[in-house]
Amino acid sequence: MTQHHLTKSNFKLGCDCPFKLRYYKAKYPSTLQDNEMLEFFAEGGFMVEAIAHAVMLQRNPAATFEETFTHGRYSARVDGWETDGKHATLTEIKAKSVESGDPAQFFGTNGEILGNWREYLLDITFQVMVARAANPGLQITPKLCMVNKTKPSNLEAIYANIDLLDDDADRSKPRAVFTGDAKALAADHFLEFIDCTAVVDLLMNEVVESAAMLLEFMDGKRPDITPALTANPCKKCEFRGAHLAPNGFNECWGETPPSGAHVIDLPHGIRGKELGAAVAAMLDRRDYELANIPDAVIEGGKSYGPPRRHHVQTLRTNKPVQEPELVEKLQSLEYPLHFIDFEASRIPVPYLPGMKPYEQVAFQFSCHTLTSPDATELQHSQWLNLRDVYPNEEFIRELRNAIGERGTVLVWSHYEKSTLRGVRRQLRERGLLDASLAAWFQGVVGPLAGPDEKEKDMPDGPRLVDMLELSKRFFCHPKMGGSHSIKKVLDAVWSEASELWSHPWFRQYYRPGEDGQPIDPYQTLVRAETTDLLAETSEDEGDGGGVTNGVGAMRAYQDLIYGTRRGDDAHREQLAIDLYRYCGLDTAAMVMIWKYWLTPRS
Repeated sequence: MTQHHLTKSNFKLGCDCPFKLRYYKAKYPSTLQDNEMLEFFAEGGFMVEAIAHAVMLQRNPAATFEETFTHGRYSARVDGWETDGKHATLTEIKAKSVESGDPAQFFGTNGEILGNWREYLLDITFQVMVARAANPGLQITPKLCMVNKTKPSNLEAIYANIDLLDDDADRSKPRAVFTGDAKALAADHFLEFIDCTAVVDLLMNEVVESAAMLLEFMDGKRPDITPALTANPCKKCEFRGAHLAPNGFNECWGETPPSGAHVIDLPHGIRGKELGAAVAAMLDRRDYELANIPDAVIEGGKSYGPPRRHHVQTLRTNKPVQEPELVEKLQSLEYPLHFIDFEASRIPVPYLPGMKPYEQVAFQFSCHTLTSPDATELQHSQWLNLRDVYPNEEFIRELRNAIGERGTVLVWSHYEKSTLRGVRRQLRERGLLDASLAAWFQGVVGPLAGPDEKEKDMPDGPRLVDMLELSKRFFCHPKMGGSHSIKKVLDAVWSEASELWSHPWFRQYYRPGEDGQPIDPYQTLVRAETTDLLAETSEDEGDGGGVTNGVGAMRAYQDLIYGTRRGDDAHREQLAIDLYRYCGLDTAAMVMIWKYWLTPRS
């Protein structure tokens, strides 16, 4: 019999779900194999690691990294390790942001550990457990190294001085090194090294018991542990997917409907006592068909009810749903219509002096404009920052020129609104928000939040219309699978809207596949010689989470401005072309969907 070992990553996975750990150990295919690297790049973990190493080495030249400790069947590779006689400091480096170095932030008002911190704290507690066992008699102080998002840095070229190194055979993620002035960095950095001794001591017994249980489970000695079969975490299980074989999700659940048609895929989740009871009853009798859910429990309120109801209806009828009110809403919009999309970056390492970690940089926009209901020309304006400068001031100036002072501004999701509100805050802090610009912002994204108000609670500006919300309220198509991401909606619309294929505004995106059906317009962007950066996508973009195509755009932008080939004009030109085409299609897609929606459907 194979004797399994438990690493810290195994432990984290097993705490989430022991069956996920079983499938991982058995080398089952998973969806994380497709996007784990993207998540790492999106979170900026390699950047924070490089900065932390440089700072720690300035403090203690004897500091070591990636030390692996083993005791019995447990092992843990620690990010940072410093020893001094009978004392050692174990440091776990994370790209998570904080606003202080106070460990009290880990606890709620009731004294219990907050849920959003448990994963990190269980992780470091497991490492301490193994390190203590492997180093008896050594006093170990655990610390979490995090990014303080309130600390600006005045150093030049921090980001530009982080170089990625070639992967080695023993790592699944890239390494990076800071090549700038490490002494200056150590004197002006934005990291917090938070002492976690108290919380580790609090969690240690739980971790010891959980680790032992996971080993027993992998050894086949815990038949009492059975799959939970609940919406969370099963809905987003990485071992779920029709293309995966063997399929861990199916081994837990048995024969199930495809993703999107399963009862746990109910849009907006399973909330409320009555709905929860109805779903629990369905699961008890192994009825997993979302189409069978009782109508009385799916309404859920003004925002939740329509997308739930419409999706269930498409499952039952296999026909699109389009409420008549959608056409009325679109016909009432004030012209000109401006369809806009942004690309922005929010990374833990400031691009430029004076910036804070995770401060947003808006580096690109695309805008398609229709001047009147009978316009025959679809105007397109776009902008991309091509210089190593703070771009947000120019971004707003060019965007204001593109959409002017009147007309409707259409977006897809809250991303553009939150980006504009973030840029407004930055411009105000820098003294660049005059009265005219403030009034323009208010017309698009609403008023500024007061001292006791949250910006997310502020009303939108009168010019702004979110097409994602229109889709959720008034539209659904069987091919969307319950998702209202722009790519899912476009794919569904494009598949049957033959009048769009030859339309002069869109025919450049029409290409039949081997089966004669039109391929996804986004696939027309892929060229054999193109960079892989923009080809990496998330399966479900635009519904509030997860990694999106914006990650690929962000990486392409960083490569264009700061990459090792930034002096290669041909390479930069090709990256710029790829970025223009990708962002331009996002707004063209909005126009395609808008035009499709204008036709009434029963």
